[in-house]
Amino acid sequence: MNKDDLDDTIKKGIAAAEKGDIHSALMLFNEAVEKRNTPEVHSYHAYCLAQSEGRFSAAAKRCRESIKREPGNSLHYLLLGRILLLAGEKRIAVKTFRQGLKASPNPKIIVELKKLGLRKDPPFKNLGRSHLLNRTFGKLLSSIGIR
Repeated sequence: MNKDDLDDTIKKGIAAAEKGDIHSALMLFNEAVEKRNTPEVHSYHAYCLAQSEGRFSAAAKRCRESIKREPGNSLHYLLLGRILLLAGEKRIAVKTFRQGLKASPNPKIIVELKKLGLRKDPPFKNLGRSHLLNRTFGKLLSSIGIR
């Protein structure tokens, strides 16, 4: 397989994974992961494995390795967050998405966060969300436009 065919296979795999056709994407990434050792290919392959076979911990580990190799690429945080959501780890997934936004802006991460309907962190994290100070300062900061 030449470089152009491999690039085309990876593009088709990404498109299939984003559409939700995980089985096709997994077949394409199984082929691509053998020939190209890049963090992007490994992260998408891990996401496909998690979604099709339920191998969440192994998939998350692979994405974390990709993050270590490319810490500034928010795509890895996106895929790791999706894997964590599949595993039922919503709180950790949200933190991962936020780390990804800090690494580099990614509209897909914003879409994922909007789907979850997340609330902003309370002004005083060591107090409960319903504490009077958090409610009051949260409303004040929102009305000023800081939050």
